[in-house]
Amino acid sequence: MLERRFPGAAIALATAIACSLPLNSASADSIADPNALPPAVLAISEKAKEPVGPVSTDKPIDAEKAYEAALSPSTAIPLSSFDIDQAAPLDEMKADYEQRLAEEEQKAARLAALEASDKLLAYDPEAIAAIGNQASSGHTICCPGYACAYGDAIVQGTPTDHAAYGCGMCTWPGWGGGNSSFRSLSSNEALLREAYDQIAAGKPTVIHVAGAYGEHWITLIGYHDASDPDNLELGNFTALDPYDGTEINAGEAYALYGDFCEHVSSL
Repeated sequence: MLERRFPGAAIALATAIACSLPLNSASADSIADPNALPPAVLAISEKAKEPVGPVSTDKPIDAEKAYEAALSPSTAIPLSSFDIDQAAPLDEMKADYEQRLAEEEQKAARLAALEASDKLLAYDPEAIAAIGNQASSGHTICCPGYACAYGDAIVQGTPTDHAAYGCGMCTWPGWGGGNSSFRSLSSNEALLREAYDQIAAGKPTVIHVAGAYGEHWITLIGYHDASDPDNLELGNFTALDPYDGTEINAGEAYALYGDFCEHVSSL
C-alpha cells in the first residue's frame, strides 16, 4: 500500500534501490535501459503510474498523459475527455444577454419618444451675454440680427456680433445676411413644423412674431409637449428673446406674425 498511498515515497524507494546498484559500466548501461531494471523496481515504477484516489470526472485521467500535458503547455487535454455539461450555463448566459439587450432597446425607445415630444438645445449663457441684446445696446430695431446671432452661437458655440447679420435692416424683405437663410412657408402649421424639424436636427430657428410693441423676431431653441408635430402652437416652443436675451415660452409673450417667415442657420 505504500506506493498507492504515497506515490512520491514509491518513486523515492525506486530511486534508492537503483542507486544501490554497483556503479560500474555494466550497471550504468543497465540503468540507462529501462528494460534492464530489476523486476522489483519496474513493479514499483508501474504502480506509481496508476491513478491515485478519486478524480473529478467519470473517466480516469492517465497520470503519465496528465504529467506530459503539464510539462508541455501546447499539449492540452481535450474537453471531450471530461464529462462536463456546458449547455446549461451557456443557455443562461445567452438568456441574460438577450434580456439586457431588450432592456437597452426599451430604454433607447423611451429616450427617443421623450426627445420627440420634449427637447431643448444646449447653449452657453456667456456666449449669449457676449452678443448682447436690444435693451442693453439701444439697438431697438435690430432684433433679427440679435436673434440670428443667438442661433449661430448655439450651432457653433462662439458669439458673433449682431451687426454681421445686417444691423439696421430690420424689415425682413431687405434683410438676411450673415450665417442665416431666409424663407417663407405656406402656413403657420408649416412654419411650426419646420421649426420643430430644425430643432430636432440640432438647429434653432428664428421666426417672425407679433408682440405688444409690434413685429419682432425671436430664436426658437426647443419644444415641449409636442405629441403631434403637425399640430403645434407657438406655446409649444421655448425661445431666446433678443429684447433682453432671456429664455421664454414663445407663446406666452408673442403670437405668430402671419407671414410664415423664418431664418435658419446656414452653418
